[in-house]
Amino acid sequence: MLELYFKAADDLRQKWGGPLIDRLDELAAGLHERGFTWHSGRRTLQIAGRFSQFLRTTGVIDENRIGNEVIEGFLDLLHRTGDFRYATSDLRHLLDHLRACGTLPELETPRPIDPFSEILGRFDDHLRDVRGNTASTRAGYLHGARRLLHWLSERYGERPLTMLNGRDILEFVAAHADRFPGGSWPNQLCTTTRLFLRFLQWEGLSSAGLDRMVPRVPGWRLCTLPRCLTWEQTRSLIDSVDTRSPKGLRDKAVLLLLADLGLRNEEVRSLRIRDVAWRAGEIRLPEAKTRRERVMPLTQQAGAALADYLLRGRPPLDIPQVFLRHRSPKGPLDSSHGVSNIVRRYLKVAGIDAPAHGAYLLRHTLATRMVNQQVSIKEIADVLGHASIDTTAIYSKVDVVCLAAVALPFPGGVR
Repeated sequence: MLELYFKAADDLRQKWGGPLIDRLDELAAGLHERGFTWHSGRRTLQIAGRFSQFLRTTGVIDENRIGNEVIEGFLDLLHRTGDFRYATSDLRHLLDHLRACGTLPELETPRPIDPFSEILGRFDDHLRDVRGNTASTRAGYLHGARRLLHWLSERYGERPLTMLNGRDILEFVAAHADRFPGGSWPNQLCTTTRLFLRFLQWEGLSSAGLDRMVPRVPGWRLCTLPRCLTWEQTRSLIDSVDTRSPKGLRDKAVLLLLADLGLRNEEVRSLRIRDVAWRAGEIRLPEAKTRRERVMPLTQQAGAALADYLLRGRPPLDIPQVFLRHRSPKGPLDSSHGVSNIVRRYLKVAGIDAPAHGAYLLRHTLATRMVNQQVSIKEIADVLGHASIDTTAIYSKVDVVCLAAVALPFPGGVR
């Protein structure tokens, strides 16, 4: 399969030699299957070939003898010759292939000792097994707990947590309250700190009621308006997508699922091909934030865009997710930034000055439009997948028709 990337493949096999020369064809086939471009695949294979040649010249004749010292020696050689720019990432593709074949064991990389790993591990288990939090939610709580532990370590060294007192908590919150300018940061800081203190009490590592020492940030429910676009701006956003490329077909389908169905970022990324029931005109949304699977009707426009992408734009990879990256290595959109960046990109293309730039902007827009069309709060909650209609209540403030009917006249009349 080296012929996919090199015309004189036989000459290169003879030139490189070494114990890995037979693995290069397997690597080339894997790179081609994963959608690597000709340029990036060729560069990776050149590094792999030079590594095989390096093994031969250093007397390593068996791939099972490849260790950290050998790898570091090869990278040092490339660094001294000025060929180090992409060497680490390119060599990683070869090493991953060898591990997948079972010929190269997992190399143990020394990691710095984490003094908080044990207690944070138990905290993570508590969040998952007792509270039922998702992985992304747990990550935020763990980050907050680590912040408190690190602050205590710097302040008191190895003092046991049983000596933690209310004064420590107040000083910690005061020291971090202005760390970020966002208005939600103090509330987030206090929430994560309070939750971790309750866990410490659960474990018997702190005194009871210490969580009550965390100050409560003043806040009023429903005090803000949802950030959204007008429906005209939404259509302009979707119309700005150039569908002459596979990437454009994907982006239009993503935007329509966000705008027409109000899907969450995670629901778009985790949508699988088998979740689309074409004959019934429905999609089955996997468990997301509420841990409840739900079925949504697929609108004609969103369904047509989704079919166009699957038939004419999606890379032919055996991956269950519908939406994939179109850059190598091709694969599912494994980060929330992937979907949000699509929204952000076309807001710029359409020249829309939006109040927000993430995927939730279109979800809020759909809910606001439904409210103004006199759709009931219960129906909106069902569409958005809210477990409680109290979560949906914020959209009642944008019901212009109903609010106008109850508006009181200006005192003294119109002047």
